[in-house]
Amino acid sequence: MGAYNWISRRLLAPSLDAARGTRTISSLKELEESQWWPADRLVEAQSQRLRSLVCHAYEHVPFYRRHMHEAGLAPGRIQSVADLRLLPVLNRADVRRLSSELLADYVPGGRTVTARTGGSTGEPLAFVSTPYDRFSRGFARSLRAQEWAGYRLGDSSLLLVETREWSSFQRKLMASLSWRVQRTWRWNAEDMSADRLEAMARFVEARRIRSLLGFPSALYLLALHVQDRGGLSHSLTGIVTGGEPLYAHQRQLLRETFEVTPLSKYSSNEILDIACQCEIADGYHIAVEDVIVEILDEEGHALPPGSVGRIVVTSLHNMAMPFIRYDIGDVGALGEHSCACGRGLPLLTHLEGRRSDVLLTPDGRRIPGILLPWSYLAGSGVRQIQILQEQLETVKVRVVLEPSMERDVVAAALDSIRCRYTSILGEAVDVVVEVVPEIAAGASGKRAVVVSKLAFTGDGQ
Repeated sequence: MGAYNWISRRLLAPSLDAARGTRTISSLKELEESQWWPADRLVEAQSQRLRSLVCHAYEHVPFYRRHMHEAGLAPGRIQSVADLRLLPVLNRADVRRLSSELLADYVPGGRTVTARTGGSTGEPLAFVSTPYDRFSRGFARSLRAQEWAGYRLGDSSLLLVETREWSSFQRKLMASLSWRVQRTWRWNAEDMSADRLEAMARFVEARRIRSLLGFPSALYLLALHVQDRGGLSHSLTGIVTGGEPLYAHQRQLLRETFEVTPLSKYSSNEILDIACQCEIADGYHIAVEDVIVEILDEEGHALPPGSVGRIVVTSLHNMAMPFIRYDIGDVGALGEHSCACGRGLPLLTHLEGRRSDVLLTPDGRRIPGILLPWSYLAGSGVRQIQILQEQLETVKVRVVLEPSMERDVVAAALDSIRCRYTSILGEAVDVVVEVVPEIAAGASGKRAVVVSKLAFTGDGQ
């Protein structure tokens, strides 16, 4: 640990906590210790927080008070994760519709923060949380995830994400101070032009950046550019990606370019970090100190470890607008084994993206887009790819090619994609491959590899 790391952790970050009334560093210390607890101790701590949350929701949140009264359900009936089946699952549309009824009439400490998310499904949502939930516990989980990649508070890092809109000057100022303490520079991931990529690469070199953070699609483009210019003159400590799935071809290129294994974290704006990869990178450790993850089938029944289903999350610290059994719109499975790293935190596996990233076929099949291969295209001249389904009978594949590719090589690459995807999707699906100059970022700054605009339901219609 260098001198600035010590100053940042012991002096600057605690001072920032005092200024904004948060407990990020004390929460981080707790999480650094609890990650090594045995599983039964973690379960008990989680259950205690769940009982406290449910009692608070019963006493102060109109929706839960009414629901539990009508169901004849006393809050003491909810003792553990298994008892959550007695409460309803809510999705984003439900939260939007019931927003006023989900607001607590009393919040411990009295402070709340309003946040918004557009989400990859394009369904905007405004919600309310607390500084403790987001800035103390949420930020601490993020810092712990970065530590698993070798980061230490105060290491220089580059963050590639979307442009932020601030609700107040005070929040913008506090965020700027936080990034300054961490020595984190935030760059807009929406502009990944050649000139911008060169500016980023020079910045990484000049600042001796040690960690890269952000959307994997943006980091992938930076890695391509760094490879083209001959690599970096210094080594990185780690890479942490989030906001999108980290696909195999992206992981491979990032590892080859920067000579570190990129780690991925699973999060949402409503909950913040939910689960993160450790240095073993075998599944995602669920932050059970702060969240509960259930895996349910389409009828709402709990699935055993190893079975892929809907991810439903409960946030244990949001007392302002409790997210209890929130269907986050993603699919995954609980791990069937513990991690070799020795942490007691259970694993989340088979993260296959959002259910909106599942491709549908006329014969009723549902195919996770992540199963369509594209890593085999590495070295073929295909720099980027995006799979888009807007109609049941058609899947469009957009590709960005190396400008120097010869015509016959281009034709062979496009034909290879068309044939391989048709063999997976079936002859009833018309696979249309288009060459485009670039794949633009969405409003959030993300460049989704797989995009389905068809409605997804349990019956595949």
